[in-house]
Amino acid sequence: MINVIVVQASICDLTGQEIWTYELTYPRVIHSQVMTHRMFSRNASSTRAVPIKVAIQNLMSDPAEYIWTANQSGMQGNVITDPKVITEVNALHEFHMSSAINLAQYMGKKVEDGGLGIHKQNVGRYLEPFQNIKVVLTTTEIINWEWLRDDEEAQGEIAELARAMIKAREGIVPQALDPGEWHVPYVERIRNQEGVLLYSDSQSVNLTVEEAKLVSASSCAQVSYRKNDTSLEKALAIKDRLFSGRKVHASPVEHQATPIPEFEFDTITEWPLGVTHVDRNDVFWSGNFRNFIQHRQLIPNQNRTAEDG
Repeated sequence: MINVIVVQASICDLTGQEIWTYELTYPRVIHSQVMTHRMFSRNASSTRAVPIKVAIQNLMSDPAEYIWTANQSGMQGNVITDPKVITEVNALHEFHMSSAINLAQYMGKKVEDGGLGIHKQNVGRYLEPFQNIKVVLTTTEIINWEWLRDDEEAQGEIAELARAMIKAREGIVPQALDPGEWHVPYVERIRNQEGVLLYSDSQSVNLTVEEAKLVSASSCAQVSYRKNDTSLEKALAIKDRLFSGRKVHASPVEHQATPIPEFEFDTITEWPLGVTHVDRNDVFWSGNFRNFIQHRQLIPNQNRTAEDG
């Protein structure tokens, strides 16, 4: 079943630019289409990270739902409404899903238990056509997504996802932010009587700005987990796994952002740290975020280029 939750929404007081973070559940078969939207920052549940037993439990409790369409020329089929055809195709689909589950159980079982002992990164692929995928997605460019995908020519499942995201936004007022105040998904924010933005974790523990960014990154990294632990304690426990190795796991720090401050931009040396480029409309960007500095762009060793040797 497609499910959409708005995790956090913010707006830059200087420019009016909005940034949105969603927690999405949708059929894995359309994930490649979502991935074509390169302006999105994403973390997604991974076949390589989820044990086969857990993957099967998740699949059986919430299998992906297909919108069946008729065979015809072109990329788009008309939605099938004939109850007889729908009943038959669903029965065939469920048969193949059961076969895939049995295959995965046998292949993934330890050799000493009568199986083949194949790793989940291989076995799990047989389950993917029937699975939903859980994704944390952050973007400043949601309008373009909605324009492209809330369309009758889009595949039915992705159009349904786009419409669900539009509906989820209804009635939500983004938190206004000044430079130095942060969009931090999964962290609670409240502005006190003095106008100071305060941060806290799921245990109501007050957080510094740096702790808030860490808790947010930790929570985004846990998208493969069935239950997300959004506490500071958990964030500190996985901090080293994310950032202390030779290669930084940088994707979870793409979701945190702060408005780009006003500055003189005649010379690049005057640009604030984290600003990566400017477009032809004199709009400043940080990675794939417009008018917001992305946390990832402030992390050392977050990317390697030819100039690094």
